Amino acid sequence: MKKTMALSSLAFLALAGCSEPAEAPVVVEEKLGDYSALGTEPGWAVEIKDDKISFSSQNGKGFTLPVERMKKTDSGWDVRGFSGTDNINIHITSDQQCSDGMSDRSYADTVKVEASNAGILNGCGGTVTEGPDGPS
Repeated sequence: MKKTMALSSLAFLALAGCSEPAEAPVVVEEKLGDYSALGTEPGWAVEIKDDKISFSSQNGKGFTLPVERMKKTDSGWDVRGFSGTDNINIHITSDQQCSDGMSDRSYADTVKVEASNAGILNGCGGTVTEGPDGPS
């Protein structure tokens, strides 16, 4: 009888190991959503919308790329897009007020853009916090 119980216990343990594996928890990545940024000297603009990044500048350089990486950081967001000919890295520092220096507007965030054939560009983005078309 002891042998039968021991074998029964072993069979139960063996079958318990064959059960369906637990499903991994679904990880939902945060997304930035629609976002605009701009800078002066030289003039440039970035728009992030529908998983695409559009870049334009006064020197005529412009392109639209798919968002390849969007990562929430301790200080804001890093967004990256690239293709065979163009690339862009956007570093957003959230809640660090920024003035565009020309329009009397202030924005919620500071933005640094590294774009192909345009170098490193600094500017502002996010919500207008002060100015002609924003809260005063």
